Amino acid sequence: MILFESIRVALAALWANKLRALLTMLGVIIGVTSVIVMIAIVQGIRQQIFDQFAGNGANLIFVSYQPKIGTVSRGGFGGLTMADARAVGEKASLVTSVSPNAEASVVAQVGSSRRSATLSGVLDTFNQTQNLPLASGRFISPDDVAHWGKACVIGSKIRKDLFGTSNPLGREIHCTTDDGSNVSLVVIGVLAEKDSNPGGGDFNNSLYAALPTVQKRFSGSDKINAFTARSAEIPQVETAADQVWGILKQRHPLNYKDFVVDTQEGILKQLDALLSGIQLALGGVGGLALLTGGIGIMNIMLVSVTERTREIGIRKAVGATRGAILLQFVVEAMVVSGLGGLLGVAGGYGLSSLIDHFAHKTLPTYVPFWATELGFGFAVGVGLFFGIYPAFRAAKLDPITALRHE
Repeated sequence: MILFESIRVALAALWANKLRALLTMLGVIIGVTSVIVMIAIVQGIRQQIFDQFAGNGANLIFVSYQPKIGTVSRGGFGGLTMADARAVGEKASLVTSVSPNAEASVVAQVGSSRRSATLSGVLDTFNQTQNLPLASGRFISPDDVAHWGKACVIGSKIRKDLFGTSNPLGREIHCTTDDGSNVSLVVIGVLAEKDSNPGGGDFNNSLYAALPTVQKRFSGSDKINAFTARSAEIPQVETAADQVWGILKQRHPLNYKDFVVDTQEGILKQLDALLSGIQLALGGVGGLALLTGGIGIMNIMLVSVTERTREIGIRKAVGATRGAILLQFVVEAMVVSGLGGLLGVAGGYGLSSLIDHFAHKTLPTYVPFWATELGFGFAVGVGLFFGIYPAFRAAKLDPITALRHE
């Protein structure tokens, strides 16, 4: 009953000084709102990455050659080639499909519309590893691969920039490389819009052609940038990745340390650790705002103790104990911070929803329930911590001195 009475008295005191109470809560509101919005952004990005990985499948393996800065190309090795991808496909018993890719930077032009683009050379098996839905047309076929066909598949952003609202199927795109080579490709398919893949790139801004087409007509080399592979069974994906790495080490014993072979789960763990660090840093910024709000609460509670000195003296004169006075002022500080916390939670939810509504593709948000518990709990804890000192001052007042106070 004493606790409920203390809450009632605290609410009455806040109501009597509404503007001051609101201004006192402002620091807590801003702090909690900041914490929730920052957590929501990081969790939204994390959720988006999880969804993208789930769409590709958990048994995907990424392989690339990334020599360290200053590394000498031992044995004349210049990077991965088609022979390496074929060797993995033939010798890796736990791998079901291998999809190499080679890239070339081009300027794509249709009429007066032109833009820079990355032309990716892929095999007809590419879609088996990347799960790319088509909006119209078809994907690269085995015949395109076998005859260095000039067929190409474009992303939704490429289509919009070069063709606008017109139908691009069957139309030509003139692609010019840095060395002046010019090749016209015919659009045979348009990809459905899809979020960027952490392991693959921005599909909406990509231009795809048969791998031999890019190698023979553009780069003039059989080198590849990377390749993806899919393990036969999800539980064996790590073992399959080790098998791929072992084959590359056997083929290039002088350069094996520069090969990067990773699974989706491995990449996800790295990204998760990075996002957790970012979330902790951003949460710390919001925490500083909460601490600033806590200092404001302490300041106002000290003023409140001074203003209500006579009231404290009367309460002590009629039998109120130090504990009761202490509880009253601690509860009042916690009520101020708690109400600020609730308003901050509401503000955090609202602002996160607005961000998600207007920038879902670039900045998705997701507010987990634990974030609201953390924000509100931290707010109440700040009120408790910064309310103890003023409460002790109130509890230690001498009743006779307090009654004489004007």
